[in-house]
Amino acid sequence: MAADVLTPAILQYIDHNAYPDSEDVSSADLGTDALSSLLQALHNAQSEVEQEVKALSQNTAPDIDTWITRAKDLQADILRSRETARQIVAEHEAGRDLRARGEEAGRKVQLLEKEVAFEETLAGTLEHVAYASDVLDAAQEHAVIGNVKDALQELEEADASIAGLDGLRDTRACGLLQTRAAQLRESLCETTTEFWNGFVQVHYDERTIIIAKRGMPARVEGAVVPEINFELMVTAAQGLGIFESLVQKMSKDIERTIFKPRLMVDDEGQVAKVVVSKHELSCAQRQIDTSYSTLFVDLQHIVDFFVSHLPIEVGVLLSQTLVPVLSLRLEEYWLEPAVPLDIKEMPAFQDTLAHISQLADRIERHGWRGTKQLRTWVQNAPRTWLTKRREAVLGDVRNLVFAGLRETKVVERVETQMVSKGDHQALQGGGGGEEGEDEWDTAWDEPEEEQKSATQPAQQSSRASAAEDDEGSAWDTDDLDEKRSGDGTNGDEEGDAWGWGDEAQTPASPVATKKTPPHPAPSAKSNNDRAAQPKEREMTLRETFTVTSVPDGVLAIIQQIISNAQTLSGPSAANSPIAPAATGLYTIPTLALAIYRATAPTAYTTKLPTGNLLIYNDASHLASLLREWQASQPPASRLRLDNDVKALETFAKRAYSAEMESQRTILRDLLDGAQGFGSVTVEPFKGECESAMSLTVDRLWEVQKQWKGILSEGALLQTLGSLLSTITSTIITNIEDLGDIGEADSHQLRLLMDKVSSAKDIFVRAEEGKSSTSGGGEEMDMTFIYCPNWLKFQYLAEILESSLVDIRYLWNEGELSLEFEAEEVVELIEGLFADSEMRRRAVQEIRRSGR
Repeated sequence: MAADVLTPAILQYIDHNAYPDSEDVSSADLGTDALSSLLQALHNAQSEVEQEVKALSQNTAPDIDTWITRAKDLQADILRSRETARQIVAEHEAGRDLRARGEEAGRKVQLLEKEVAFEETLAGTLEHVAYASDVLDAAQEHAVIGNVKDALQELEEADASIAGLDGLRDTRACGLLQTRAAQLRESLCETTTEFWNGFVQVHYDERTIIIAKRGMPARVEGAVVPEINFELMVTAAQGLGIFESLVQKMSKDIERTIFKPRLMVDDEGQVAKVVVSKHELSCAQRQIDTSYSTLFVDLQHIVDFFVSHLPIEVGVLLSQTLVPVLSLRLEEYWLEPAVPLDIKEMPAFQDTLAHISQLADRIERHGWRGTKQLRTWVQNAPRTWLTKRREAVLGDVRNLVFAGLRETKVVERVETQMVSKGDHQALQGGGGGEEGEDEWDTAWDEPEEEQKSATQPAQQSSRASAAEDDEGSAWDTDDLDEKRSGDGTNGDEEGDAWGWGDEAQTPASPVATKKTPPHPAPSAKSNNDRAAQPKEREMTLRETFTVTSVPDGVLAIIQQIISNAQTLSGPSAANSPIAPAATGLYTIPTLALAIYRATAPTAYTTKLPTGNLLIYNDASHLASLLREWQASQPPASRLRLDNDVKALETFAKRAYSAEMESQRTILRDLLDGAQGFGSVTVEPFKGECESAMSLTVDRLWEVQKQWKGILSEGALLQTLGSLLSTITSTIITNIEDLGDIGEADSHQLRLLMDKVSSAKDIFVRAEEGKSSTSGGGEEMDMTFIYCPNWLKFQYLAEILESSLVDIRYLWNEGELSLEFEAEEVVELIEGLFADSEMRRRAVQEIRRSGR
């Protein structure tokens, strides 16, 4: 590009810092020719600029001189400022040094102040230590010369001074002071204890205590206090803090040396004799006088001796520990044994209570304390006596239950009731006289729920479905839960021992019988006759059974308790100290009977093979005795034994139920050997069935031998009948469950049932009434009366070997329908006979006439 274009562009850039507008100019190459032109242009431009500057300088020369002058002045000011700054910096450096020296001087001043304070504190502490040391020296000097009072004061002051050395507790000086103070205190304690023991001299081996009345001479020559008395020792002991410990030791010594020998009776029946002689109290001698009056006189002498020989402070503090110990030992060794069981001994006990009150009064008059326990014992005398009486009674009953089983006796129960004429005839076995007492219960029907109909004969009363339930009906064991029966009589009435008519409210007897049915009971020989409404007549029944001596013993204990209660409630015992316990005595019979019920099961069953039956007899007999005795009490008597009598009757029934359930279990286990008669003709099952029947019958006879004489005759028959009912019910159920029964099986089952039928010999009895009138006895089988399902069992045996014609006859013309339901007979027919037209007609006929 031409130089004339580039040169102006470059000069424009230099002058005005402007770039060329043309891209071609800004990107053109700068050649040699252009450089020379450019250099020339630059010289020209420089020259123009110089000319302009000169022109301008000539016009502004005066102003520039002024500026130069001002610049020189400014430079001089700057120099002065620099010098001033240098001076300021120098002065600053000098001030810092001064501050450093000042701070150092301040630290030295503080250190000197601390040193001065320390020196002052050290001087004060040394003075404090010196003072404490001087006080200890003074205390020791007072102790040496026997001035115990001042020594204690100085010692207390020294302790306070040492306690003020809070910051020096770990220093050697403070430790030395504390050691000196402790040694001095220990020395004073030893001296005080030594003088104390000199005033109160205890000689345990000789059972003697000597208390010096006069003062004791000081053991140091020139002592300020030439004689030391007991009061001074009390003051010293209190100041040293050992007063309570010395008094407690004295209390233990007195209790060990005096009270224990006097209150304890040795093996020879002797006690220590209290001897008081001036300043000496001794229990070294022995005496045989163990009366309560002498005891309390001696105790009063002991108290008076210590009151007169000991300072008041000692006596009051001593009484707080000594009197309670005395009360405790007195109660343990004398007061508890003094509580009589027999109220005839109450006057002596009343005198003892008076002696206790007098002793408490005497102790309190002397200002002593600790008599609260004696006062409380006197106030609680009725409760104490009642508690001891209760414990004695419970112990007597418990011992009686275990010891009274050795003696047994036969008792007779006599009951007179109004019975219907029909029942009377049934009881006599069909026309006998009243002498037939052994058979008095032979016509009692089963309870109402066991009867098939109120209008059917007595034989209809027992059903197979209720066999197990009426096993205990004679004893009313099903009434233990006191459920109400169908005739509205409650459980207790159903369990009445004699089981008379529905409206009879008679007491329970040892042997319960079945309830009189609401309709006339037919005779055993005329089951189909309907009796008219009979007239009532009086009949006396008697039974004998065995009891132990326990019921009479328990009754005697209870009677003695109530007799004591009545005596204490009377005017003659109005001033008796235990009169308030009369009410509590009426609660003891309940506890006595409760302990009898609690211990009887263990005592009876472990010692006697027929324990449960004797429990039944004893408890029932005791209940009867209690009921009769309570009835003989006056109406105003507080005696209430109704609930206890009911509890005894319930307890008796439970014992009987337990025994019966045990026997039933044994019989069922024996019958289980027959395995349900499933293979009665196949060996070895045939032999097992025969063995099971034999063992079962033998067991029934064994029970009869064991219980004979324990139960009354009627009760024994009822009980055995109940067990026989269990046997027959089980056999009947097993046979009915067999299904198909072959001819050979029927024959074998009949033989097995005949073995069981041999048990009827147990229930064969002679009619004594007839023998006495006609001269010849006649036996009567009463099995069907005592075994509710006996007739059903016999009919089942007949059915097993009967034809269809015979079965139809028994159902229509006989009494088979009274014992079996129609479906029962139908099932037996279907099991015994093959299907045929004759069997179907027989089944239809029985079902149509089913009842």
